[in-house]
Amino acid sequence: MATNLPSRTETDAPTGTRLLHRSAHALVYERRFYSDDPLAVQEWESDSGWAEFVLSLRPPDAEHLTCPRTLRSDVRYLHHHLIVRLAPEYLRGLLLPDVERVLPELQPFVRGEAALPRTLYLLVDNPLLQGVVESLRMPPPVGSLRLFYEGKLRELVAFLCFAEPEVVVAPDDTRLRAALEYLQSHLSDPNALQKVSEQLCVSPRQCQRLFRVAMGCSPSEYLTELRLRRAATLLVSTNLSVSEIALEVGYLSLSHFSRVFRERFGKTPRAFRQHPTLSAEDLTLKS
Repeated sequence: MATNLPSRTETDAPTGTRLLHRSAHALVYERRFYSDDPLAVQEWESDSGWAEFVLSLRPPDAEHLTCPRTLRSDVRYLHHHLIVRLAPEYLRGLLLPDVERVLPELQPFVRGEAALPRTLYLLVDNPLLQGVVESLRMPPPVGSLRLFYEGKLRELVAFLCFAEPEVVVAPDDTRLRAALEYLQSHLSDPNALQKVSEQLCVSPRQCQRLFRVAMGCSPSEYLTELRLRRAATLLVSTNLSVSEIALEVGYLSLSHFSRVFRERFGKTPRAFRQHPTLSAEDLTLKS
């Protein structure tokens, strides 16, 4: 069945939107706005029924690990999004040949068993994905922008809609052990995650895959677990203040540290110090 072009109203974006590409099955545009803008901050809901990926181009900071939906009224926050809309049948056609490797939440849609999930909001923190996004935002001088965007959109779908490929890791992989030991001894280093791929002699994306297979989590998740367990140990075994412990394990923001700690252990750091729920042995992370 042929897919009609988006209607004129669907390309009339809020102030600050820059239309990048429009075809029979795709719409790509960029938008920026501040959180204190009472008009632009409103959600721009579409009734087109198309698949919509909203990519946050603002890097994370200590207070907001993902682009937040709501904010404190005293903080002025810059939103910078790349929005990609794809016609459902077009997206289904791209994914169907490899449906077994498509993300589980998208498989019912690909098989025609369910409608597409709600708009997906994603943080662009993968260096390879960043390259694709920058190409979409600032295409090089090419003879056919139509073919260029079509290729880049397929590349984007390959990153966003599929599970990571499996990587076989030997149990005694010395590079992985060196990386784990590096993280363990550099908890206070804010750049530990960037440096750990150097310890493995692999790209950041390969590092992500390797950790997923070998450890069952991402490098970031593993480092967070190391930091929180170390913090819990220091709380029950030293007289260091909570602020000192937060810095010792790599958290520059006390409020962020307290929030993450409570999410992990069900108690604030001070409450945990008074009534610890885990022993020193339990807090040792087995590698």
